[in-house]
Amino acid sequence: MKKTSILTNLYKQSPMDFYTKNEDSTVIRSTNNASFLGYKFNQQFDEKTIDDIWQIIRVHKRFSVIFIFILFLILLYEFIFPKFALFVNNSWYVNAFIMIGILALVSQFITIISTIFFEKNLKKKYGKFEKVYFNHSEIVDTKYYNLFKSEFIKANIALVLIFFSATFFSPFEYTQKLIDKQRYKDAIKIATVGAKILPIVPEWYSLRGYANFQLENYNEAIEDYDKAYKLAANGMDMMNFDNKIFVKYYLKDFDSAIEDFDYEIQKINNENEKDQFLWDKAQFLYNTKKYNDALVLYDDLIIKAENDRIFLLKDRLYLERAQVYKKLKQEDKAKQDLQTAGLYDYDTFKNPIPKPMLMLDEETFYSY
Repeated sequence: MKKTSILTNLYKQSPMDFYTKNEDSTVIRSTNNASFLGYKFNQQFDEKTIDDIWQIIRVHKRFSVIFIFILFLILLYEFIFPKFALFVNNSWYVNAFIMIGILALVSQFITIISTIFFEKNLKKKYGKFEKVYFNHSEIVDTKYYNLFKSEFIKANIALVLIFFSATFFSPFEYTQKLIDKQRYKDAIKIATVGAKILPIVPEWYSLRGYANFQLENYNEAIEDYDKAYKLAANGMDMMNFDNKIFVKYYLKDFDSAIEDFDYEIQKINNENEKDQFLWDKAQFLYNTKKYNDALVLYDDLIIKAENDRIFLLKDRLYLERAQVYKKLKQEDKAKQDLQTAGLYDYDTFKNPIPKPMLMLDEETFYSY
């Protein structure tokens, strides 16, 4: 009994509960999602007329949903996504509030237009009406109540299917499997479609960047990794940034890579994040044989590490600076750094400064 009562209440909020009859009049509920607005006709509509009105309501509802969706997509792709930089640094709830607000405005705009056409249609077919408060009928129309239950069940089945599909199938994992099988062109096709549908999701560009690199589409790979890095929710996706640097390292475009490092270092206010970029830059300079420039950075980083900067691993920095001293033929200083780090000769130092490498996922990045 309780379940039936709940369903009945839900039915009264649904579009299927669209009319009430009195002794000498019929009130049709508005399609503008405001359940309190009705159109009173001074006549009793027969069953066929009620069915015809329901078909009109269905058409208006469907067109409203379609136009709301289309207009929202236009705003999404023509305004929000092209200006994604305005949203990247916002908190998630701020962006959610903006998106909900835009969707509400779009819905209201289309609903007003649809309501005007619906009212004109009713007046043309059934004559003049009076706008009144719509009271739900105590008598539930069995035909439309059953239709509501059918649609309600379908909607819940659809939600369950979507939930299980999202649980057991990930488009990102599928694209990554294509990459694992070296089906790079197929991976690019899927990632491109995904980027068109959800252009604010960085994973699509990251996966496509990897596939583009394997197909020697180097400029496209750089663009993809740059976009993936900039779209990162916290603005600090080092894997995609390092992948962009790797491609430039592979192409021997060292100057451009250094400019990327300098740009990021200048704009970052967080000292720990800045240290990470400085350390990566020091390693990059070492691997491009700019040992003196690398030494300057290592000196600065070690001073910071001595001051208990949490992110910086002091012993590791001494080991890497020892490598730089070795390349500069300053053996005494190299040995001193090794001793400071707890080592006494190069033979026991089995972990040299890493070279740039291309990473497919975060697991690879963190093992690196």
